[in-house]
Amino acid sequence: MISRLISFIATLILAKLLTPEAFGIIGYGFLIVNAISMIREMGFNSALIYQKNNIERAASTSLLFIILWSLFLYLLVFGLAPVASHFFRESRLTSLLRVLTVSLVLNSISSIPMALLSKEIDFKKRVVPEVLNLTVYGIVTVFFASLGLNYWAFVIGVLTADIIQLVAALILRPIKIRIKPELTILKELFGFGKNVIGLNILNFTIRNIDDFFVGRMLGTVQMGIYNFSYRIANIPATNITNVLSKVMFPGFTKIAHDTERLRNGFLRAFSYISYITIPVTFYIILVTPDVISHFLPQWLAAILPIQLIAYFGGLRSLGSGSGSIFLAKGKPNLLLPISLTQVIFLGVLLYPTIHFFGLIGVCILVNVDMTISFVWSINRLKKLIDLSLKAFFMTLIIPTLVSIAGYILMLILANWNAIGGRYYSLILKGIGFPVFYYLATNLLSSTPKEMISDFFKSDR
Repeated sequence: MISRLISFIATLILAKLLTPEAFGIIGYGFLIVNAISMIREMGFNSALIYQKNNIERAASTSLLFIILWSLFLYLLVFGLAPVASHFFRESRLTSLLRVLTVSLVLNSISSIPMALLSKEIDFKKRVVPEVLNLTVYGIVTVFFASLGLNYWAFVIGVLTADIIQLVAALILRPIKIRIKPELTILKELFGFGKNVIGLNILNFTIRNIDDFFVGRMLGTVQMGIYNFSYRIANIPATNITNVLSKVMFPGFTKIAHDTERLRNGFLRAFSYISYITIPVTFYIILVTPDVISHFLPQWLAAILPIQLIAYFGGLRSLGSGSGSIFLAKGKPNLLLPISLTQVIFLGVLLYPTIHFFGLIGVCILVNVDMTISFVWSINRLKKLIDLSLKAFFMTLIIPTLVSIAGYILMLILANWNAIGGRYYSLILKGIGFPVFYYLATNLLSSTPKEMISDFFKSDR
């Protein structure tokens, strides 16, 4: 969590040092590299975790294939970089892409030992490469941005962090490479991975089709505002449950044969996620206007987008655990119709929405899309593990009601500015809301105590 905090603080510092235009340019680069990343590992990471036999041979075969495949993808991006530059009407994108895409090869190699660490449920080792990556990225990027390197600071930060992550991953989980790949194992991995990669491509399209439309129709500055808003608003999904989902999938895989244990494990995990995600979502909505007004005045246009997309980020975070269940059960194909519907929904409505309502319309549209996906996936999960919807929604009641009460109370107290002072509202909301939430939830439920107890047990 410390590394995630460093990464978040680095984002705020970079927002202070750089302009929305710089965030827009690097946003194009990350968008394209991440798009290619969806097919860089061919679903082999999930397939390795799911694999029951011949683990070392499967790892060696995967690594050889992934290296060759990622090098091919790099050359493809290198050659097509001018096309992307022309599409987004941003001439600086060509050189940026040709350097940034090196990260594709580095991440492809490190993904295999990290997948093995996840499979072995060795999370003390598993988190080390990721912690180093996030920490180095934040520090290096801020350093070079302060030297005036503009959007190139992001590129230097990413590549430095990815090299560190690769070295750490291979040290912690060495892989004995067999020069001759085993085609039978490769076929098995691809058999599972093809469903995962299809789902990954659809999910990526869902998460990023809005970026393509915003960048193409509204330009680099608006792309920068949207990119920054998305980063801040998705804190619950990227900084909390992204970590937890890497633990949940291999953990759920171990008990996938026992539906009752799997269902109880999911409900417990979902309860923990809801007690963190819901207040964090309300907190983002609450403090964003004060933080940006006082410290990031060049980002005033991002206030409302951040507040709107916070709903999207919160719901995405809450839904993360369900995806792990489908994968653990070997049923990722059950999510394909949901993802395909989302792609069609956004693909049809994004153009007219941006044309008539601009950036704010996009924020509202992605919220509607995420709501449909969440409800549909929970309904499918209900049938897969015999989930009680009453038990599911009961876990949401206390964190939601307490968060709403705290939000309203902080707004009332902030507007009743009896003390005065420029930072009164920010200090009150920033400290008052988490204190209120902690005290109220501990009074009404035993879940927060259980979370703390489980955390220290796992730490031991």
